[in-house]
Amino acid sequence: MPKYAKSAAEADQNLRDYCDEIGFDPEWVPAGKWDLSVGIAQNPEHGFEQARKTIDSDKEDIFKSGAKDARKAKLSGDPSGLLAAVKVHYSLKDTLVPTILKQCADAYVGGERINLGLGGSAMDADAYGELRDEWRQAAGLAGGGLFTEFVSHAPQDKAALGKGAVGGTLARRKVQGNLLVKINGVRFNMHVDIAG
Repeated sequence: MPKYAKSAAEADQNLRDYCDEIGFDPEWVPAGKWDLSVGIAQNPEHGFEQARKTIDSDKEDIFKSGAKDARKAKLSGDPSGLLAAVKVHYSLKDTLVPTILKQCADAYVGGERINLGLGGSAMDADAYGELRDEWRQAAGLAGGGLFTEFVSHAPQDKAALGKGAVGGTLARRKVQGNLLVKINGVRFNMHVDIAG
């Protein structure tokens, strides 16, 4: 008999761990499909092995060129035209908002990791506060489009919270803010380093 989960929580955690192992973000799997995989992992006849195969299939589907073309077309048909709008908006065009949204959009089209880093030198806390205001402004331009659920988090000292490690690397996080947005239901998280 295959190994299987005794609870939905155990199945969910096992599948998330498997996604980490294969470098795939579970955020890419629609909620209904994820729930099916969790159910398969709990089924004594199928168990973890079959549930992991559904994750492998989801990952393969994401990276097919046809799927990338479809995501690109979806983004091009965004009813709000947000990417174009922020590039010319009087108070957003010279900010980091267009750059961040473009980076998220590129990751969406490419089926890439959902956790992104802004890069460059650490941002001053006041400048990050302004960026949070600009992020809220961009949310107002996105109404009815593919970009939804704009969220910004105040800076946190990740090291002090025990979240300083960056995956399995030697890199360490210190103070960091986060800007989040969903693109067609997939949540992206832009990490912004803040000067301490």
